[in-house]
Amino acid sequence: MITLAKLRFFCFSVLSLVLLTSSVNRHGHIALWLTLQGHSSVLDGYHQFPHIFEQNLKVLPDASVENLALNGSESAMFNWSKRLLRLGEADKAKRYWQNTVAGLTRNERQQLAQLLFDLNRWEELSELTERGLVPESVILEQVKLYLSYPPESISSIFAFKAGFLLSPTKLSANFRCDYNVLMMSDHRAGLIKLRSFSNTYSQSPEPSENSFCFSEPVYLGNNIVCQTDPLKAAGCDWRPMIANYTWPKEYDFIVMMPREGRGNVRGGVMQLSSKSHYQLFLHELMHFSGFEDEYAVPKLKQAWLCKQKGHVAPNLFIANNTAPPAGWGLSETCEGTVKSYKPSKKWSIMRYQQILLSPKYRKLWANQIENNLYKPVRYHEYFTMLSQSLVLNDKRVIKQVTE
Repeated sequence: MITLAKLRFFCFSVLSLVLLTSSVNRHGHIALWLTLQGHSSVLDGYHQFPHIFEQNLKVLPDASVENLALNGSESAMFNWSKRLLRLGEADKAKRYWQNTVAGLTRNERQQLAQLLFDLNRWEELSELTERGLVPESVILEQVKLYLSYPPESISSIFAFKAGFLLSPTKLSANFRCDYNVLMMSDHRAGLIKLRSFSNTYSQSPEPSENSFCFSEPVYLGNNIVCQTDPLKAAGCDWRPMIANYTWPKEYDFIVMMPREGRGNVRGGVMQLSSKSHYQLFLHELMHFSGFEDEYAVPKLKQAWLCKQKGHVAPNLFIANNTAPPAGWGLSETCEGTVKSYKPSKKWSIMRYQQILLSPKYRKLWANQIENNLYKPVRYHEYFTMLSQSLVLNDKRVIKQVTE
């Protein structure tokens, strides 16, 4: 039974706690105000009223937040790291957030991921993702692409919004175009670059309207293994995918974009790195139509190519005791005593990729596409040869091993 005396004591206790709490908060805010006015040390105020100061870190000047961070306040460490990241000082910021990130809330980890993403800090984002510290979000999906996670691990909704495919299963060819090209990559930068190339091409199609149609980029992730030496020709191992992958019908060529490697075309498959520029893409696209390089081709290719005679490509005439067409100039394609010629005495895009496509070469390219006698090697023919291990003995394919 509660007596009157006990009731009075209970009420007095509650009132005392309220007054005490109010007093602490009041004194804490006074200490914060004095610190902001420069009348007292931030460390003195923090040691007396840590919660008040941590709740109001946003109003503290940089020097005060840095001081608290250096003296062990985890809240201040995170706040200070955010300020540094907004200033672009990511290396310095990492010293503050890396030891406290595991204890951050989901919202705080999302804030950190966004700031790192804005600065393209992929190494840190990759580390956090592998530790499971990046919350489910668009940023996490971006990091998965950067790390070449399997396509099945990528959100289909994210892929749709980002404008790429996780499988080419539902692709259908555009019959208005002379050739349909399947665009593929195994990583984030490749998807972005392919989209950029496709957009640039659509604004100024070469050699003419509807010559080539390009699919939306298809993400392969770690389903394919590609070589990673930037000094070597870009190359991926297609053999494991030939029989175990659903390839779209009616497509002619593939443009595959791995991380590294020099651009080249091999039997209906273009491979070039995501560091490539658009003019190189056009150069390689012309190889699909049988154009040859106008710089010295590899010795293995010269061994059979330069033994031929006459027009062997729209832009290559091999003399071998035969007079070249009027107005054609020497080409570097063949070395030694064999003389090879090109349509212009000036350098072209097939000699130096930074040069724009000239009207003469554009016309040659358009004529080649309209030439019903020319039959380029399609990627599915190349895959058939690969699966039968006949490619090294087939000159029709080797003829399109160009860089």
